[in-house]
Amino acid sequence: MESTITLVLEIVYDILLRLPAKSLQRFKLVSKPWGSLISDPNFAESHLCRVNTSQDNVNLLRVGQIRAVMGPRPRLSLYSMDSDGLNREIVKLDYPFGDNLRHARILGSCNGLLLIDTESCAEYFLWNPSTGKYKTIPPPFIQEDGEFISGLAYESTSRNYKGIIVSHYVSGPSSPSHDNYGNYESLCYRVYDYQKNSWTSKDFCEFSYRIHTSSTAVMVNGVPHWCVYRRKLNEQVELPMWATQEMKFDLGVLGGCLSMSLNPHGSFTEVWAMKEYGIPESWTKLFVISSSFGKLRPVCFPTNNRNKVLLKVGVEKLEKWKKEGVEKWIIFDLKEEITERILLLKNGNWFDTYLSECTYVGSLVFPEEHQTNHEELVDEFCTL
Repeated sequence: MESTITLVLEIVYDILLRLPAKSLQRFKLVSKPWGSLISDPNFAESHLCRVNTSQDNVNLLRVGQIRAVMGPRPRLSLYSMDSDGLNREIVKLDYPFGDNLRHARILGSCNGLLLIDTESCAEYFLWNPSTGKYKTIPPPFIQEDGEFISGLAYESTSRNYKGIIVSHYVSGPSSPSHDNYGNYESLCYRVYDYQKNSWTSKDFCEFSYRIHTSSTAVMVNGVPHWCVYRRKLNEQVELPMWATQEMKFDLGVLGGCLSMSLNPHGSFTEVWAMKEYGIPESWTKLFVISSSFGKLRPVCFPTNNRNKVLLKVGVEKLEKWKKEGVEKWIIFDLKEEITERILLLKNGNWFDTYLSECTYVGSLVFPEEHQTNHEELVDEFCTL
């Protein structure tokens, strides 16, 4: 009898692993054993592993933007959609914010978790929008002047999540322009340790590195990547030769590879990918997009055949379209060389131009939860 139940459990387990996180949240209500199984952190990790290694991974990637909604009951809402522009939804972070909630930004994304800074009310959150679970974390001191880079990463050896914020302070009253190197007074990095629930920090004086622009990390092979100039910061991935001479480029991920887009003259965008991670000679030009949009950053291939690419349009190129509410997300058909879909959405609704955005996968993971062992699950199924 127990062997039969075990076999049934294994079959159910395998079927459930193939379902998206949103569906699994509903299926918790089917029965107590199903609820226990889907809520088990071991199952959540197995589900995440399948999502990350699945051939259909592109269909599981979501694009989200965070927005602070003011009013009698201030709240944070995540406006999200699948990478092909479908299955849109608004997810609310269920937290009692005070009247001082004004702005919010996404500092990093990892394993379906988002690191969020609410800026004005000095609250930080680690949030899984697929399950609604969140944790408030103590805010670090950050000097808002100048540029900063940030990210969220998972340290597998210690099974711990780390938040990263690196900010630099400039010698002048404001940051230097994009095309002008400045003398930086200092740089400070802050690392949040989830298990310790605290931040550590370190300052550097006379730091000659230049941070490309304020941005969140691009995750490749579980490692955060940013664009920076000059001396070595932790580990360095070599860029193709043209990137050492040009300034108008941005990082992304395409097909699981670190990618980079170049917009040298404003009339077209070249997209390159590092086919073999860490090998400079493996940088390969994937395609060129002739476009009047100006700077474009590839986000992902929304289909498995890779004939289409989801792109983010540079905000600075949208000034003349502000009144029309033109958005910065387009899907480009590489085969037909046409813009298949432009997400035209009015300000205040879906995907407002100035919201902080990210890509993430739907997952069930959340750190530090009770793990149910196999025998407990079998016992529950035996009671049915």
